[in-house]
Order: sequence, then structure tokens, then C-alpha cells
Amino acid sequence: MSAGRMEKTTRSPLAALRAALRISRRDALRTKGRSALIMTMIGLPVLAVSFMLTWQATGDLTELERVPLKLGSADARLTDTRAAVPIRQDDTGFWEARTGEPERPPRSGAEIQGLAGAGSRVIPMSRAFLEYRTGAAYGDAEAAEVDLRDPMTAGMFPLLGGRHPKSADEVAVTGPVEAAIGTTLRYTRDDLPKRVVGIVREQPHEYGRTIIGLPGSLLPAGTEAERFWLLDAPEPVTWEETLRLNREGLAVLSRAVLEDPPATGDGPRDALAPFPETGRTEGLLLAGLSVTLLVIEVALLAGPAFAVGLRRRRRELALVAAQGGSARHLKLVVLADGLTLGLAGSALGALLGIGAARVAASVVGVWPDGGLGPFEVPVGRIALTVALGVFSGVAAAVVPAVQAGRTSPAAVLADRRVRPRDRAGWPLLGLALLAAGTGATVHGIRAETTWVIGGAVLGLLGLVLLTPLLVRLADRPAGGLPLPLRLAVRDAARNRGRTAPAVVAVMAAAAAFGTVAVVIAGAERSRVESYRPSYPLGATAVYGDDVTEDSWKKIRPIIEQALPGVPLVEAYQPVDADGRIVHFDPMEGRCNDCAISVGPLGELPAGGPGLLRFLLGRTDPAAEAALAEGKAVIFNPEAVRGGKVRLRASAQGMSDSAVPKQITLPATTAIVRGASMVLGVVPVPALAEVGLKARLHHLIVDPAVARPTPEQERRFNAPVRAVTPNVAVHVERGVLANPPDETLNLWIMAAVASVVMLGGTFTAAGLALADARSDLATLSAVGARPWTWQAVAAGQALFIAGFGAPLGLLAGLVPGFALTLQRDVQMGRWREVGLNGVPIERSEAVLAVPWPVFLAVGLVLPLAAALIAALSARTKVTLTRRIA
Repeated sequence: MSAGRMEKTTRSPLAALRAALRISRRDALRTKGRSALIMTMIGLPVLAVSFMLTWQATGDLTELERVPLKLGSADARLTDTRAAVPIRQDDTGFWEARTGEPERPPRSGAEIQGLAGAGSRVIPMSRAFLEYRTGAAYGDAEAAEVDLRDPMTAGMFPLLGGRHPKSADEVAVTGPVEAAIGTTLRYTRDDLPKRVVGIVREQPHEYGRTIIGLPGSLLPAGTEAERFWLLDAPEPVTWEETLRLNREGLAVLSRAVLEDPPATGDGPRDALAPFPETGRTEGLLLAGLSVTLLVIEVALLAGPAFAVGLRRRRRELALVAAQGGSARHLKLVVLADGLTLGLAGSALGALLGIGAARVAASVVGVWPDGGLGPFEVPVGRIALTVALGVFSGVAAAVVPAVQAGRTSPAAVLADRRVRPRDRAGWPLLGLALLAAGTGATVHGIRAETTWVIGGAVLGLLGLVLLTPLLVRLADRPAGGLPLPLRLAVRDAARNRGRTAPAVVAVMAAAAAFGTVAVVIAGAERSRVESYRPSYPLGATAVYGDDVTEDSWKKIRPIIEQALPGVPLVEAYQPVDADGRIVHFDPMEGRCNDCAISVGPLGELPAGGPGLLRFLLGRTDPAAEAALAEGKAVIFNPEAVRGGKVRLRASAQGMSDSAVPKQITLPATTAIVRGASMVLGVVPVPALAEVGLKARLHHLIVDPAVARPTPEQERRFNAPVRAVTPNVAVHVERGVLANPPDETLNLWIMAAVASVVMLGGTFTAAGLALADARSDLATLSAVGARPWTWQAVAAGQALFIAGFGAPLGLLAGLVPGFALTLQRDVQMGRWREVGLNGVPIERSEAVLAVPWPVFLAVGLVLPLAAALIAALSARTKVTLTRRIA
């Protein structure tokens, strides 16, 4: 650039920007590898976010997009609210009426037709859930009664095969029902038969299994169902027409209203919402903090590449400065790099993300050919994502731009390396931010989550400012290291502008992973400690509250056939004359301000010696003799006074104002090991003496007698549940029998975090090797072997990953523990005891560290990075002539 042209650019900021962009574009084309690397670092997060935003927008159906699913080709859908007074509704059909008013009888189809007006036509439609037989058991399905032959239903359930039902004994089903055309489908527990004549497509985001029949042909009498009418009107159903029908107690979902919603104040949604939206401010703060963390991470990953690019261009920048360019112009050139590459990378990432979402949507299928809605690109949110990507690119170039402004033309043109100067105030500011972040995080334990996340962001910024000092201090003990490692450490310390951002990027990814990992580990440990077994380990229980005597007569032979010769322990629940379950509360020996765990057997089950042996885990002849004499066996000695136990009884369903009666039973005591979730056992005849009944509630297989094999469980599980929907089968396997997927999720997150950390590590290590070609040439000139260069590469990767990953994991412990403690503090502290008065051990705060995953990320990952860097390093160095 000539002096004349530079003089012109100094007069106009816009001209200076154009010149800087032109220089940046030419440099990006000249150094394609570095430019592609920076664009990848910036574009990958934009690609991922754009894909997720597009996928979510495509998958989420708006109310207007749901019109074909809810209305077909009808103009509106009318719902009889049975409200005795006018109702209010919003544009989506959500309605409310004054509470406390009596309901009126439902309107007939003729009355609905009359309210719809002249020239209109209505057809009924009903939806409810029912059961249908699937082999030996029953499954749930949604039943819809509507005439699919009517033009108004076009688009609701597209026909895939066969035809629509024409008579009352015919149905159409969706694919998940797994019923072929021509087969007989049996539904409800009465096994009512229907012939399948058609297969229709299920509606996205709705219950997949659906059975469709003609109106009045599918739902048994008395079934609670959602009933409405589809309306074909001569004119569009406007908002004014909707308000008229609201005065008659009809809620309206209108196609015309959805396409042209009413103005605010004519029925706004927020005025009708029964539950006000909460947490919106906190959600916005969390979103803002998450975006901030993302921008910081991207900027740190791309920062080293800009730093290396600055050193490669320092002669060009020195020439610009020598011809009259000011420090502002030099900074502008480097910032233009961030703007150019950030815009190119973000735009390319957004286009690739949208394209990937389009390909994925075509594979899954959009409605009506698949389970997604119409393909939709959220232009506004993706544009904001691109803007964030561009901002990340510019932010990544800020520090190199500041360094460029301090370029000494004389030193650069004389080929003298200028050592970076550390700002004396930066470490102090970093310590202050770190302390403030830690304080905010600790405060967040008893406050909102935003305090914890905000504190983590402040702490990360503090570490960003402290890392250059830490990297420089790491150079001091490097003298005792082998030569390759000593070269790597000292090169990293000398080029802190390149090393520090890479270390912080690895540190930030490790800290984010460490925080989430600690929270998940704490939740898992809390789940283990708070688990309360329903029965002794290994027990098999078949139980139900509303199982009739006839159903038990069918269930017992099924179990006995699957477990021949195994006795079944019977447990009864006390009920009143109306069949309501009675709960017992001991008058003596109660624990005040305690949380008491009660299992499915209830507080005081009724039964015989078998039930007592099952609950005690041993044979107690004295207790069994007392039980045979009609005495209750109580596990809490404090509850028995003078050979009797006084109980406060309350029947389920009684009003709060009802005074629970008290009963007194003769009782003895028995000691059970540990905390018990039952108060004891009462003999069945004793309930009759106090005016109560005993209803069979449990059939139990005592694990001390037999433990069913998985094959035996399979043989009676489905047939038992096929007898009645009110019965359940439970095999007590303990808390670890069905562990959640959290362990797998932890390793998946560790893999994702490792990819980010390895990417930052290899980027910085590769740039360091490229920047150190002259040093490597010197080593080669004095006889260094190729493995020395590989060792240097391994040392570069080991220093970055080994410095950043462990420090990041340690930093993640603070917000991770804070979030875990926050959960425990918000849950409150209480004393938990069994019904026998024995305390249940419970930690006040459950803190856990997943050490295997931490060791893999903090120790194995740096070693793996070093090994990969060594294997991939170039071993051939081209010697260059140097001028002394």
C-alpha cells in the first residue's frame, strides 16, 4: 500500500475499513489452510445451532399448522362446554367460565345445528382412550368416532391402505396399532370385536395408536370422552361469530380466526391463562449466560489461529505502519480478519445446518408423509445465530488486534522477536473476577440458578485473565524436563498470546463438563440414597387397590400355574363399609416434624403368619401366637401402651372437616431390623371387631421361600395384567436394578467435551509447530532426529490439554457443588423415619464426583492428545538458508 493511498484511508474511516477488508480478503485467500481452520472453528457451532433451530421449527407445529389435523377441511370446531353462563376464549379455542356455576345438560346435535345458523352443517366427533387386546395382554389406544367419508374430515387421517369404515362393525387404525386389514380387533376388557378395513396415518405429536370408527359405534356407553362438532359454514367463522357462540356456551376453534387473530383485548390469551407464566426472566438470563459462554468458547478456540496469523503477517503490518499507518489501522486490519472469516464461517455453517436439517427431515418425512410438520426455517433466530458467530470471530481477533497496534516496525523489519508484555493489572482483575464469581456461585446456593451460572461466567473470565500469568509461571520449573518437553513448555510460555486462549478454551469445555457431571453424579447418588424399597429384596408382589374378588379368583390360578408349589402370602387392606381405604396413624410413639415413608402395603396391613414372617424376615413364634390370638403385632414399641395400640383412622375420600375416629386394638410388639414402612400386622378378624372390612390387596411370593426366574415372571406377568387394568406386578430388585441412563449420558457428554478439547488442543499445537518451523530447522541442522520433532509436538499437546483439562475440571466442581447444594437446600431438611420409629439414614447434602469419568478427561485425554499429536506430526523439515 503506497503512502498516498494510506494517507487517503486515514481521512475516511469507511475508506480505512474497505482497505482493511480488502487486505483481509487477500490474506484469507493466500493462507487457505489457516482461513479454513478459523472458519471451521466458528462455523461448527453455528452449524449445530442452525440445525437444531431448523429441526425444532419443523418438528413443532403451530396452531395454524395443526388446522388440517384438528379441523380437516371444516371451517371450525365447536365444543359444548356445558357452562350455564357465557364463556371467554382466546383465538386457539382455550376457554374458561366462572367457577361455582352448575353445569347444564349437554346439547344435542340438533341444538348445535340450530346455534350454528342457517346454511351450516355439523357432524359429531368424539375422542377417548380405551384398551385393546394385544395378544395375551392389553394396550392403550385413542379411540376416535368420526365419519372419515365426510369431506369435512379430509386431511385429518390420510388413508394409507384399504378404505374408510362404512358400518358400525368396521374400524380404521393407525400403523402403531399393528392390526392388518381384514383382521379382527378386540377392544375393551369385554373383547368387543371390530373388523379392520383401513390403515390411516397417525397424527404427528399425538398419541400414535388410534382406532377410528363411525359416530356411536366405538365408545361404550358412559365413557368419558371429548365430544365436539365439525362445522361447515357458508361464511368464514369470524371472531364476532365466535363471540356470539361463546355467549351460548360453545368454544370455537376457527380456521379464519387462526389465520387472522383478534386484536389484543378482544380475548387475549394471557387474560385467560389459568397459570401465569413464571420464570421468564430467569429463563432469559440463563439463555443470555449460555450464549455468553458459547461466544467465549468459540472466541477462545479461534483466538490462537488469529495470534499465529498475526505473527506471520507482522512484516506486512510493519510495512503498513512504516508507510504511515497508525495503530488504529493495524488493529482494524486484524479485526477485519475476524469480521471476514467470522461472516464467511457463520454463513457457511448456517447454510450447512439448514441443509442438514432438510436432509434429516426428508428422511423422517414431513406431514402428511411423516412425523414432522412442514419444513420451516426460522430466519430470525438463524440470523441471530449468524450474528453471534460473526461477533465471536471479531471477539477472537480482539487480543491479536491489540497486539498488532503495538507493533514496532523497526523491530519487525530487523527480524527481532519482541517478547509480549504482561499487563500488570490483568492478574489482579482476574483474581477479583474469580473471587466475585465464587461469591456469586456460593450465594446462588440459596438463590436462583442464574447466580450460579453468572458466577461461573465471571469465574471463567477471571481465569482468562489469569491464564497468561499461569502459563508464564509454568516456564520456571521446565529446566529439569527433557529437551523436547522443555522446548514445548518454553515455546508455549514465550507465545502466551497463542497458548493462553487454547488453554482457556480447553479449560472452559472441561469446566462445563465438570459442572454437569457433578450435578448428574449428585442426583444419581441422591436417587440411590433416597430409594425406599417397597418390599424385601427379591420379593414378587401382585397388588391393586380396586381389584375385585372375581379378578383375584382368576389371578391366583395364573400365578400358581407359573409357580407350582410356591405358597402365596396374602395381605389385606382395611376398608370401611363403602369400600374406601382406611389409613391409620398411631396415637403414641409418633415422630413430630418427620417425614414418614409408607409403602404399597399401607400403614397396617391385615394378614396371617405368612405376612408376618415376610415382613420380619424371620420366624417369631411369640408374635405369631399373639397374631393367632387376635392381637395386632406392632413394630414400634413406643406405640403400644398397656398391651393396646390406639390408632387414629381416616377413610380415603373423607372431607377435611370430618373428624377421624379412633380405634383401639389389643397388641404386642415385635422388633424388625431397620426402618419399616409398615406399622405392623393386624389379624383379619380384628378389623371386623372394630367395624371395618378386609379386602384382598396383595399376593406375595416370599423371597425366603422362592424367587421366580425371569422366564417364570414372563409367564404370569402379562396374563395377570390382562385380567384387569387395576392390578400391577412388581419384583423388588433394589435401587440398582434399573439404573437410569445417566452413566451413559455422562460418557456421551465426556466424549463431546473431549472432541471440543481435542479440537482446541490440536489446533493450538499445530499452529505452534507451524510457528516454530525455524526452531525445528535449527534442531535438524544440529543433528536432531525425527522423533525429537514428534516429541516436541507431543509436548505442545500435552502442555495445553494437561494444563487446561484438570484445571477446568477443578473449576467445574464449584458451580457443580453449588447446583447440587441448591437442590438440597430448596428441598429442605427433614428427619425421615419408618413407621416403626427407626430413623432412615439420609444425607443433608449429597455431593459426588464421578472419578472414573474425571480421570478419563483429566488424565487419559491429555495423554491421548500427546500420542495423537506425536503420530501425526511431520518428521521432515526443509532446511532454509539464513542470513546472519
